[in-house]
Amino acid sequence: MSDTWVDFAAGWVSGGTSVLACQPIDTVLTRMQANAGMQSTTSVFKRMGLAAATTSLRGMVSNFGASSLWRGSSCMIGAVPFQNALLMTGYGWGKRWSDDFGGEDRASKMMAVFVGGCFGGVLQSFVMSPVSEMMDLLGGSSCLSVRGTSNKLEHMNRM
Repeated sequence: MSDTWVDFAAGWVSGGTSVLACQPIDTVLTRMQANAGMQSTTSVFKRMGLAAATTSLRGMVSNFGASSLWRGSSCMIGAVPFQNALLMTGYGWGKRWSDDFGGEDRASKMMAVFVGGCFGGVLQSFVMSPVSEMMDLLGGSSCLSVRGTSNKLEHMNRM
């Protein structure tokens, strides 16, 4: 398997894993923030504490089932693995390209990391910007709605 495919697969797996693992935390914190009147998550968590987060988590699971912790995450599950795959692939390309021109000294190695990071970030941003805009327009649970998607696309075209 080529280095490019290894980078792509590593990015894809890490992106998917991060959404699946962290989405429940984000869901609980978002619910706590919404219930506290849209204050920052940090101030809500400081004021309400771990006990409130635990209570919110238990309430969501008992009232709506464990799957409620991932409600509204379908867009993230679709986009983040692809986004991470692009970032890691771009990083790998940039780093390998820069390594070909650099030496073995510390500055050359740091330049390779810098070039790789810049290349990966630009690739990711260029490709994911329209996806991010679409997710913002669709929002939450309507991201899978075909009618909602076509209406939002028409709105985007008028902008």
